[in-house]
Amino acid sequence: FLEREALMIIKIEDIPQEGLNIDFHKQEKWWKLEKEKDFLGVDLATPLTANIKLTPMQEKVHVTGEIHGKLKLFCARCLEQFDYPLEIKINFMLVPKWQAPRSEIFRLKKDDMEIEFFDGVEVDIDQVVSEQIFLNIPIKPLCRPDCAGLCPYCGINLNKGKCQCKRPKYSPFYEALKHLKKKHNS
Repeated sequence: FLEREALMIIKIEDIPQEGLNIDFHKQEKWWKLEKEKDFLGVDLATPLTANIKLTPMQEKVHVTGEIHGKLKLFCARCLEQFDYPLEIKINFMLVPKWQAPRSEIFRLKKDDMEIEFFDGVEVDIDQVVSEQIFLNIPIKPLCRPDCAGLCPYCGINLNKGKCQCKRPKYSPFYEALKHLKKKHNS
């Protein structure tokens, strides 16, 4: 059983006008405490550190900073687990939910991509860091750019050795089209 580390929740009223610097240090177990993070098969490989600055701007909060650490990911080609370095720069605006557009049809502008919504009362630093990590996980993680992947016939990891498969000289996918060539030549 893992003890829950204290959450870092900052009330907007407690942020001084010049801003608030937050040093965020979490061990690997922090990531495993939340069940919804489990579905990606992503773990922290090293402790996570972040330096975040919150600056109030009327009802909004400007969030800047950096996140450093390593994730354990599975390669999309060879399925081996590897360490993926995190070097994330943060720069976005937290806007109260009541300022969100009410229309169902809304055209996003480039500046809208750097906006996140919050309850307008407090900022959950754990949530901010988690979201930034999720946004920075590659869609197709690779252990290395030249990863050879798996043999499509026998499944051997081609990074570790050559397979002894006798590959067909034609693609079995074209077999269904073979009859068209016979009809056309007739």
